[in-house]
Amino acid sequence: MKRRRSDNEPKGCYLLRMATETIHIFQAWSAGKGNRLRAEAPIRFKSAAEAKGRAERGAEKFAGVVAISQVVDVDTGEVDENATVLFRAGRTPAEFGE
Repeated sequence: MKRRRSDNEPKGCYLLRMATETIHIFQAWSAGKGNRLRAEAPIRFKSAAEAKGRAERGAEKFAGVVAISQVVDVDTGEVDENATVLFRAGRTPAEFGE
């Protein structure tokens, strides 16, 4: 984390700011035995548009697909739980909505 003094704060007061990065991921699931889903390896992209495009193309090939953008703390590796779903199609786990 970087320590920086806010312009509104008196001298000696610092705000701690996390170094963050937004990552864009495509995740697909194949049909498993019975009603189960089998996760494929996630693929990371440089932009949200690339991840969404890959999900759109994969929608017909896989049982379910999702493209998400997520904020990650670069220093700790902690991932923000509030991912932005860019595209979703087919059957996906409950955490990605209906």
